[in-house]
Amino acid sequence: MELLVISLSLWILQCRSARADSIIHIGAIFEQNAIRDDEVFQLAISDLSLNDDVLQSERITHSIKLIEPNNPFQAVQEACELMNQGILALVSSTGCAAANALQSLTDAMHIPHLFIQRNGDGTPRAECQLNPSPDGERYTLAARPPVRLNDVMITLVSELHWHKFIVFYDSEYDVRGLRGFLDQASRIGLDVSLQQVDRNVTKVFSTLFSTMRMEELNRYRDTLRRAILLLSPRTAQVFIHQALYVIAQAIATAVH
Repeated sequence: MELLVISLSLWILQCRSARADSIIHIGAIFEQNAIRDDEVFQLAISDLSLNDDVLQSERITHSIKLIEPNNPFQAVQEACELMNQGILALVSSTGCAAANALQSLTDAMHIPHLFIQRNGDGTPRAECQLNPSPDGERYTLAARPPVRLNDVMITLVSELHWHKFIVFYDSEYDVRGLRGFLDQASRIGLDVSLQQVDRNVTKVFSTLFSTMRMEELNRYRDTLRRAILLLSPRTAQVFIHQALYVIAQAIATAVH
C-alpha cells in the first residue's frame, strides 16, 4: 500500500499547481476478482486524505468501477465514463488485454495510470507486455513489473535521456545487486554515482546549507532532479519532501 500512497502523492504534487483549493478526483478500475486491491486503494486514499504534508488546500475524491475479467471493451467504456467525471489519475487492477486498452487510452488523453498487474486467477506479477507509446510519452506505470530492476533502471534513464545521474540507496540495500546495472551503464557511456542515505534523512538535508557553498548547493539541486531512489517507501517519501524543500530554498536564495 505504501507504494500506492507514494505514487499517488507524486501525482498530487504535480497537480497542485493547477489551482488552489482544488478537488483531486482519482478514478479506479478493478476486475471483480481484485477485491484486495480495491481495499488497498481505498485505504491509500484514506491515508492521503489525512496527510497534511501532501494535501494542503486540496481535497481528494475517488470513483471505483468494477468490470468483468478479460473484458477490455468494458474497461475502456468505464475509463471514458471516469474521464467524463474529470479524473486526474487512474488506478487499475486488470488482466493484460484490459491493461493494454487502458494504456492506449490514458496515453492518448495524457492521464497518469498506475497499473497493478494480475493474471487470470487474481494473483500479481502477470507477464503483461505494455505497448510502446507512439510519441514516446508513456503515462502508464506498472506497480508490479515482471522484469528485473536493472532493466527497469536502464529503460528509465534511456527514456529520460539522462547521461549523468545519482542512485540513492539506504543502508539495508545490497548494492552488489547493482553490479550488472553499473556494467551496462558504463558500456553505454552513462555517468552513475552511488550515495548511501542515512536513516535520519531530515538531518542529512539540514546540514547541506551549513556545509555547502551556494555554487555547490546549486549543483546538488540539479543532481536531485536526476536521481533514482532505492529506498524503503517511508524513507523515499521523506527524501522526496526534503529534496523538494532543498530545491525551493536554493531557488529562493539564488533569486535574492
